[in-house]
Amino acid sequence: MKRFMTVSLILLLFWCVSPSQVFPQEKMTPVKVTEGVYMFENSRGSGNSTVVITDDGVLVLDFHIGNADQTLAGIRKLTDKNVRYLISSHSAGDHASGAWHFREDKPIYIATKNQVQDLFMQEAAEFEERKNSNERRYAAYKGKELVRPDIGFDGTMTFYFGGLTFHITAEGRGHSTGDLTVFIPQRRVMLMGDLLDTEIHPGQGESAGVWFSNVKGWIEILDKIMQRNLPVDTYIPGHGPVHIGRGVKDLEEQKRYFVVMRDEVAKMIHAGKSLEQIEKGFKVPQEFAHYKRPERLKQFFKLFYNQLIGKGY
Repeated sequence: MKRFMTVSLILLLFWCVSPSQVFPQEKMTPVKVTEGVYMFENSRGSGNSTVVITDDGVLVLDFHIGNADQTLAGIRKLTDKNVRYLISSHSAGDHASGAWHFREDKPIYIATKNQVQDLFMQEAAEFEERKNSNERRYAAYKGKELVRPDIGFDGTMTFYFGGLTFHITAEGRGHSTGDLTVFIPQRRVMLMGDLLDTEIHPGQGESAGVWFSNVKGWIEILDKIMQRNLPVDTYIPGHGPVHIGRGVKDLEEQKRYFVVMRDEVAKMIHAGKSLEQIEKGFKVPQEFAHYKRPERLKQFFKLFYNQLIGKGY
């Protein structure tokens, strides 16, 4: 009994004295990509944010309620210009929940129409649930509001701001139900959102607990972007480090990842393995062995397995 009480006391002290060790703070570190373009990399591999500083103000792609305050503080150190535009690459909480932090600058928030729908439905419900939760991991939601897009679009949208051109494309269903990209020709960069993850196992697209990723669609989107032959030096990822100047090789690697991993799962299915056996016995090919976040693989095993069995791809 005495031993049990001692262990309980130690655990209680751990939770009370060291909450930051239980749920360590995500750190957003700015990395200069090119003139006026910075990727704020998430220290834990969660969603990155991209900041574009122009003559007339700042544009931000992607923002999480738990760390967008850090992104804003970083912007204030880089420039005295206000944030004029926000864009979310897709509706997942780690990319579209943090617009509240930029409210004082009164930016215009742009997203695809399907994102607008998500942010009024399941994403809104999840935000409120987390806001009202007493779990420490959702502490960042307390006192905040979910800000929704001002403009929803389909297809393509181009606008000119601060001497730069922003070509925004709704790419279709790949990682999520509707991923968008932003191409800035004057800076030779394309902002990819979660269509590109670097040195990290991709996450299964999710919107408030509903899973959406489509491997075939994801590969087709990557092919479609590569076929445009755009003058891009750097594709900026939604997760993982930015590879400055690597160009289309990042997209080729992302496509190869899906093709190779899917093929390995297909071989195991052919050998009569069940999903559970695949999850336990899968060996990551050597070329991707250095990728971080292996815990993400379990959701993708289900995705590969079910889409191969049900649809043949």
